[in-house]
Amino acid sequence: MSEPSGPLDTVCIERMIRARPQRVFRAFLDPDLIRQWMAPGDLLIDAVSVDPRIGGKIFVSHSLRGVSTGSFQGEFVKIVPYRELVYRWAFVGTEPEKGEYFDSLVTVTLRPVAGGKSRVTVVHEKLEELRRGAPEIHAQVTWGWNNALDKLEKALEGP
Repeated sequence: MSEPSGPLDTVCIERMIRARPQRVFRAFLDPDLIRQWMAPGDLLIDAVSVDPRIGGKIFVSHSLRGVSTGSFQGEFVKIVPYRELVYRWAFVGTEPEKGEYFDSLVTVTLRPVAGGKSRVTVVHEKLEELRRGAPEIHAQVTWGWNNALDKLEKALEGP
């Protein structure tokens, strides 16, 4: 299912999703779909914006029981439709002015699999800053992606 890959500052998760790559790709870019899955555990998504082009931004803010838990902000570096997304991903705490801003890099690769499925690989790297500045969040990156991908698959169930 998943396991840390290489150094502590890289997480690699591979998952088979019961949806074609086109649908999975859309789920990483469509704000309505992102709202359904890109919040691990009991977190809720308060706001989403996506500008799906090279240099375009992505923003997702989270809360837990009505209290902000921060957000992530990203910038698309590479977009290969239905195959690959690469974006800077910054974990932004509730007080970024006090240093709660930790930049990293996410690469999502999609491969078609027989039967209308997709092999989804998420590589989240350059997590050194996060490990040093917010070790409690760093310790949950693998769990967070696995939980979010569980929600992704559920969001994509059906036609």
